[in-house]
Amino acid sequence: MSMITPNKLESKVVNLLLPRLQDEYDAFYHYRAISNWCKGEGFEKAAKYFEAESSDELIHAKKLELYLVDWNVIPSLPSIEPAKLIYKSLIECIEASYKIEYDLYEAYEITANDMLKVDLCTFSLMQEMLEIQLKSVAEYSDKLNTLKGVSGTKFELLLLEEQLF
Repeated sequence: MSMITPNKLESKVVNLLLPRLQDEYDAFYHYRAISNWCKGEGFEKAAKYFEAESSDELIHAKKLELYLVDWNVIPSLPSIEPAKLIYKSLIECIEASYKIEYDLYEAYEITANDMLKVDLCTFSLMQEMLEIQLKSVAEYSDKLNTLKGVSGTKFELLLLEEQLF
């Protein structure tokens, strides 16, 4: 019988990671809902894009979960609030997605800064997550820049869909 007990992450580290896990699940729901809306509105390419985005958010959540489990912490899975189901336009979907990605970038930045003082191993994970967020923010920023000056008619957005997605 082993007498050694494996180390666990400190509770303050866990408490810094759990809100990011919540954010990743919230983003998953957001992208699933947008994918469904796009499909229902005839934006087939956008629907596939947002479906892939939702899958990516689950991968991010799993990365955080597995990190916790590997450090002998079984995380409680967060409750997910219902996502918005109806959007005015594809532009609104992109704007909402940019906001989610930018807010998550800022949250990871704060968490990384806090983690630097507490746990360097977990700080390394936060750097990886920040890199992912930076890429997403840049991608949605490009989409918003493409939409500058667009009136937002469905016809116009259907024509732009190929370029956006």
